[in-house]
Amino acid sequence: MKALAAFVLRGRMQATIVASVLAVLAVIITPLSVFSAAVIGLVALNQGIRESFMVLLMGLAALIALGWLLLGDPLVLLLTGVILWLPLLLLGEVLRSTRSLRLVVELAVGAGMLLIVLQYLLLNDVTEFWKDLLQQYLALLINPEVVQEADRQNMIDALAPWMAGGLGAAWFIQLVLSLFLARSWQSVLYHPGGFGQEFRELRLGFWLLLLVPVLLLSSMLGEPGFLAQLALVGMSAFFIQGVALVHGLVANYKAGQSWLIGFYLLLIIGIPASFTAVSAAGYADGWLNIRARARPGSKKKGTGK
Repeated sequence: MKALAAFVLRGRMQATIVASVLAVLAVIITPLSVFSAAVIGLVALNQGIRESFMVLLMGLAALIALGWLLLGDPLVLLLTGVILWLPLLLLGEVLRSTRSLRLVVELAVGAGMLLIVLQYLLLNDVTEFWKDLLQQYLALLINPEVVQEADRQNMIDALAPWMAGGLGAAWFIQLVLSLFLARSWQSVLYHPGGFGQEFRELRLGFWLLLLVPVLLLSSMLGEPGFLAQLALVGMSAFFIQGVALVHGLVANYKAGQSWLIGFYLLLIIGIPASFTAVSAAGYADGWLNIRARARPGSKKKGTGK
């Protein structure tokens, strides 16, 4: 990763090539979208908004050409580039200017919630829109001989009411992961270990501690509505803080990396219950500052002995 980051920062052309190739491959291998956006974020963090904007424009021109050659339609890759890169350019510039990881994560929360707002503003019936889209997607993906039509319809009916919020939460996590990756690349090049320390200290603002319970309560009062969709983004924010909490505790007690490996394995195996548990831990940390309380010797220092 260090070699890739160093290559990206050699010049506009190198950054453009890496970001564009990864964006094209992300159409097939979705996780590569995180790396593509991180390239723009790294340029913004290291060289500022002007240089990253030039790379973005060159990258979009490359995607238009590649879209025309590979797909016969430049619009698909062009939109992919805009969606992946523009938010990271802005978030990277904010992080470069403020050096506040908390602020950019909260801005990403706002972006995820804005995506939900736009769905409710632009679509006549959000749930029906997602039902139709899921119907078409699952018809291509699932063999009707393997999954009965009734079972497929039940799956659609269960997923569709939450898709607006799920998309907002996924968008938020995508932005945060790309930004964290960009910051970790910069740290590896210029200040090894710097990002790790910043991430382990991440705690979100008080306004989210107050907002999320209100949104969650609304989701329990009836069918999933607008506020319930927003709650998914709020839970995702505290999921990130929960992961930071685990990293902080492991660092405080100088535990081995095997603890983190075990944590991530359990996280993957236990989804969705593990997501809820980590989000709850992150929310509790917002009130209790568990990392400070669990630091070895913290009680002794607090008593002045």
